[in-house]
Amino acid sequence: MHLDEKFYQKEIRCGYEVSEKMKRVWAVQLNLLDYFDKMCREHNLRYFVDYGTLLGAVRHHGFIPWDDDIDIVMLRDEYEKLKIIAQKEVSSPYFFQNSYTDVMIWALAKLRDSRTAAIEYPDFPKEFNQGIFIDIFPLDDAPDDVAMKPVVGEMQREIWMSIVDPEGLKRLIDQGYKTAMAQEILIELLKMQIRERMKMFEDFNASQFGASSRVCFITSRFMGAPIMQREWYSDVVYLPFENLMVPAPAGYDSLLKLRYGDYMTPARVPSMHEGIFIDPDNPYTKYMEEKE
Repeated sequence: MHLDEKFYQKEIRCGYEVSEKMKRVWAVQLNLLDYFDKMCREHNLRYFVDYGTLLGAVRHHGFIPWDDDIDIVMLRDEYEKLKIIAQKEVSSPYFFQNSYTDVMIWALAKLRDSRTAAIEYPDFPKEFNQGIFIDIFPLDDAPDDVAMKPVVGEMQREIWMSIVDPEGLKRLIDQGYKTAMAQEILIELLKMQIRERMKMFEDFNASQFGASSRVCFITSRFMGAPIMQREWYSDVVYLPFENLMVPAPAGYDSLLKLRYGDYMTPARVPSMHEGIFIDPDNPYTKYMEEKE
């Protein structure tokens, strides 16, 4: 993907200085997005920009000046197709990273550029890919108290707890806590390997797909994140984002108001990735090998 030389120059956006280095980081992420978009178009996969990327597209027609990443969402059925396609099609220097292709257990996927560095876990083995990335979040059905009952949400939570806090789930069972799932099933679940539990979590969410009027990134819901209306993602509109036109949910106005309130008024908040060492010019392996 070609970017004009002017793109790489330091500039002031909304009173915030965007450095030349950050411009190079943005260029890597735009290239990843372009690569991802072409793959999705080839295989008729639907995705949307979301979170800060959607806000940036609407308010800045590009990156939020103090942001440092790109966020994508896909409804669960499309995400499941992506998992299969990406593992076959993505090749070096790009890497499709999820719970089945690398050592980290995540509820999302990442597309990384192995020629770069975004080191968040310096103590991980050097084989763990820590190139600059874009995040890909699956959107699952969340209970709406009509078609999908609240008990389904509790089952989602219990399966996820078996992955991230198995000892805590064991204590609840031992203490006689009334679980949404049959305790015999949870006990068997806890005997599985962690990736098998992760697959159970994704398979369960996929089995519920299309049942509710509401969707969300399920693990963020467990931490109190707002839940969106499915209809907001029923159609696509294209918005300018730097040198690209990106797909956004047609209901983006309602979505952004729910998340940010008066979203057209900039309010600088800390990046979710502060503390990550980022180098757009050298591979993560260089730094991981140096620390050995």
